[in-house]
Amino acid sequence: MFDPTAFDNLKVIFEGAVYDLDLTGDIQILDRKDLFDFAHYERCYQIHYSLPYEKSLSIEFHLKADMGHFLAERKMMTEKNTAGADILIVYKGDEKLQRQMEILEEAWGKDKHWEWKEVKSSVKRTSYDGILTFNRVITEEMVDDVLQMISFSVDTLKQLNRKDF
Repeated sequence: MFDPTAFDNLKVIFEGAVYDLDLTGDIQILDRKDLFDFAHYERCYQIHYSLPYEKSLSIEFHLKADMGHFLAERKMMTEKNTAGADILIVYKGDEKLQRQMEILEEAWGKDKHWEWKEVKSSVKRTSYDGILTFNRVITEEMVDDVLQMISFSVDTLKQLNRKDF
């Protein structure tokens, strides 16, 4: 019998919560990817969603685990428990997102780490990415935190959509 990893368990809960929001009409799922990098032994589950009526601003939610996460779980390391996964939340949008960076930083709290990217293209309009990372490994005991992150990400999309800049 297959013994699921912490990543697998978190992914099921995470995916279910996002699909529930899609079914209720709160969001629209635009894409999803379930990736495995055999060269680096890394897994990444990504789900991309937006508000149903506003696709110019969206979120890619990433759940990632690497070899260190998996080894920590298999060896049951207790000194520094890294069994679990990392979460990245990527806000994607146009110049409106760039003007609202401070709103997002304030909403999530100043203790979070943000990276802002401007993506220039010769084919498409310039776009912007705001990458939010957390300074902790998400474990199975933090399922409620993951559910709150998903809910809060939708709330921030609604908040940004209400702002007329």
